[in-house]
Amino acid sequence: MPNIFEEAHLSDNAKVTGDALVFGNCRIFGNARIYGDAQVYEDSHISGNALVYSDGRVHGTARVYGEAQVAGQSRVYGDARIFGNGFVHGQAQIHGAAQVSGSAQIFGTAQVFGEAAVAGNARVYGNARISGDARVYGDVQIRGFALIESSQHWFSFTQGNETMSVYRSSRPGGFEINIEGQEATIDLLDEDLGRFVQKTIEANFDLTKKRSATTSALRR
Repeated sequence: MPNIFEEAHLSDNAKVTGDALVFGNCRIFGNARIYGDAQVYEDSHISGNALVYSDGRVHGTARVYGEAQVAGQSRVYGDARIFGNGFVHGQAQIHGAAQVSGSAQIFGTAQVFGEAAVAGNARVYGNARISGDARVYGDVQIRGFALIESSQHWFSFTQGNETMSVYRSSRPGGFEINIEGQEATIDLLDEDLGRFVQKTIEANFDLTKKRSATTSALRR
């Protein structure tokens, strides 16, 4: 079997093609496909109808299964889980005990780590960081310099056919807003909505803590 080394095991209808490499103690089974320049190694498992391709890397004890895809230059490692129709691409990294599921997409240079989970139709991209025990789900779009460390650090709602996403950020001010992925500000909202958004941010986003951490980092 070409491209398969060490104790790696390929079974069922799984295939490894192109310049892909599979090695270590990993297991590839079901209808999984590994192709392109992808690499799967260490103790990771790829199964179901999962795809790992382009320059994607899966290692550690990570699991990719269901209809999930790992592509681009993305990295999935540690004890991470990608399943359902989860799609990780670009230069995204999923690690620790993080999970991506549903139809969620993680791309750009975004990272999901710790025990965080992203599900539903959520999109996480740009330089966003989702960590801690945060749960991100629904139709929310988390982008820019998002810094979400708990489920209190974001909220979203839909008006008409448009979804507004509000989340904690490392940018000056401590938060970002987008409407269907397009950057927005509180000044663009009507007075009542703007007041609601501002109060929710102040109550939940730990802005004082974030600013103190940022100031300490700058001093160092």
